[in-house]
Amino acid sequence: MESPGSRLLLLCLLMTAPHLVPAAGQSAPAGEPELISIFPIGAQQASRAGAEIRGRRLDGVYAVWSASPALTAEVGAVRAAEAEPAGGKKKDTKKPKTPVQILSLRFDIAENADIGDHEIRLIGPGGISAPLTFRVHAEPAVAESDGVHDLPTEAHEIPNRPIVINGTIAEQGEVDYYSFEAGKDEEIRFQVFSAAALDPAITLYQITGSWFSKDRASRLAFIDEPVSYPGLTNDTELTYRFSEKGTYLVRVSGFLGAGGPDHGYQLHAGKPVNDASSRPARQAKRPEWKERTWTRKLDPARMMELWSRAVLSLAPSASEVEEAMSDPKAGVLATTAEVPVVDLDAEPAGLPVGPREITLPSLLVGAIEHPGDIDRVKFDVKAGDHLVLEVETPEKTLPLLNLYLRVVDAEGVEAFTNILSRVNANGVISKQIHPKTAYAFPRDGSFTLEIRDITYNYGDSEMKYRVMVRPRVPHVGEVVVADDHLNLVAGEAAKLTVVTAQEEGYEGLIALAVEGLPEGVEALTGTEVEPDRPPPTSAGKIERFQTKTTTATFVLAVDADAPATRLPVRVRVMARPVMRGRAGEAIQVKELLVMVVRPEKLLTGHASKSPSQVR
Repeated sequence: MESPGSRLLLLCLLMTAPHLVPAAGQSAPAGEPELISIFPIGAQQASRAGAEIRGRRLDGVYAVWSASPALTAEVGAVRAAEAEPAGGKKKDTKKPKTPVQILSLRFDIAENADIGDHEIRLIGPGGISAPLTFRVHAEPAVAESDGVHDLPTEAHEIPNRPIVINGTIAEQGEVDYYSFEAGKDEEIRFQVFSAAALDPAITLYQITGSWFSKDRASRLAFIDEPVSYPGLTNDTELTYRFSEKGTYLVRVSGFLGAGGPDHGYQLHAGKPVNDASSRPARQAKRPEWKERTWTRKLDPARMMELWSRAVLSLAPSASEVEEAMSDPKAGVLATTAEVPVVDLDAEPAGLPVGPREITLPSLLVGAIEHPGDIDRVKFDVKAGDHLVLEVETPEKTLPLLNLYLRVVDAEGVEAFTNILSRVNANGVISKQIHPKTAYAFPRDGSFTLEIRDITYNYGDSEMKYRVMVRPRVPHVGEVVVADDHLNLVAGEAAKLTVVTAQEEGYEGLIALAVEGLPEGVEALTGTEVEPDRPPPTSAGKIERFQTKTTTATFVLAVDADAPATRLPVRVRVMARPVMRGRAGEAIQVKELLVMVVRPEKLLTGHASKSPSQVR
């Protein structure tokens, strides 16, 4: 029997880094629901709203899983989807797909539901599905007009603001026009949140007329998302101040005319908000632990966080730190105290001053405020000191802000940077900027750290940064489990791959465990043949920029008589550092949703029962 507590399944998604991508996991059972899109893609707080999910293998779906108890849903009827219009990509006749279906849902959104994206999944006889995103908003919502409104003269009227309009770019080449009234010097913010398939753009027009047509529209502004880059969303935003009172148009379109039944969107129109936290998120959700990424959080408690992923009993005590700092021969020592924050923008007015002197460790906070802006700090080290530089770009990040770190000695000779240079197999030298760099100093000295944008050409108040300058702490790094859900088949076995990283010279063991498995499922350690790898090339000083990784394999063996689970079970992957014979605290590195299914005895009749919701 499952406890009620096992039904609240809060899942944090881990984003895999390129150097931590594990081997392909076990394929899902054929009966697992496949979700393609949802429309509308969101609903208002404190409302009851209908929606439809397009997908495959939706027959028998009996429950909706939500990561939030404030968002629940009832399952309705399933029907076959209409045939998609001709055109577009050529059909793959070699791999016929299961027919697309449409499942009706009825959402209940509580008043205290968090604004933003929520994960939902479907549960059926074949197990639990991968997630879809459903957005909760505070503004009232309306649907786009039923008729065609792809011309300025057919624009759908926006009655009030703030408002959310749920629409779809249903066909290739389709555009949607909306008309609205704006006052003199009024400033309006337009946002378009999209389904995964749509890359939306916003265009503003004014009806100016011409000698040929009184309805001619002149373009005032246009924006797609600033850049297309891995980890950034396609959602876009445009704020505009209207110079005169009148009737205007806003157009929503897809990139290069893309469109189709899965290209849903939400158009938000309202007053501008100066708070950056209220702007549409352009970055993927942060995982529980992500060390080598530009957007992971750096704060004064960073050293304690690092030691929590080692063996804390081996960390230096406060008295040892104080004694070491008073000894000029002790060099840099890792401290478990909070790291002091140095604001590099709080500089005295007047003439430029020399580099500010800092102690180690320190957290540097500043911004590249104008093109060519360079911030400098000075510090002393001893021979053998291992220094680590970590960068966070909390607002603008790659590729808009490319923070370049350069460390030079007292004579101006470069010691190291955060750029990795390597020679490819074809002899071409490639260079890549990194958010974390480690370096061992061969001699005593005074060094200067320079912080700037790599191009010299950009700078503004949103190009903020945090740079942690600290000694190294050998610790367990990112632990990657690619799967976020598993549907295990009774009588069979599945593979669960775990990739561990050993950061900053960590030479201890990493003990792994899988906890909370359903009844009749056992986790066994296994081995497998490693795939062939290409011959190594000249990788440069790669040890400064990348960590060592190890792959572990669990075999999840399911008994032939294991009972099928109606609801997903919360399963935890745990890691524990072991150094010098001492074991550290257990770290939860991933939470999976796991179900046991029995293809020979599919759970039938659920669609006819009262709808249910997994909380």
